Amino acid sequence: MSKLNLDKIKDKLLAERETLVSKLSGNDLSVDDAETPDPVDLAVRNYSKNVMLAVSENESKQLILINEALTRLADDEYGICQNCEKDVNPKRLDAVPWARYCLNCQELVEQGLFDED
Repeated sequence: MSKLNLDKIKDKLLAERETLVSKLSGNDLSVDDAETPDPVDLAVRNYSKNVMLAVSENESKQLILINEALTRLADDEYGICQNCEKDVNPKRLDAVPWARYCLNCQELVEQGLFDED
């Protein structure tokens, strides 16, 4: 990969990380039972809290992947599949800059044929 492409990818990763950090810091997952005496309202708030928690968990996982990608960039290991050590397709990295695996290995992960770590 050319230096220009790596700089562009780094900028994308940093921008995505900033977005996720601001989203995660803005999530208030507390539910005050005293404010919601109605059981239906409380159930709706608890459901909303669970949805927000699941979204936050996914965003936290993505943040970890982004930080790992930034580390690989710094260590000159970016763009290499962490399983088979072949080059990851540049189009894949453009679409998913935090990708750890080539398409073939990612399919193996999704099929449960090998563990990610």
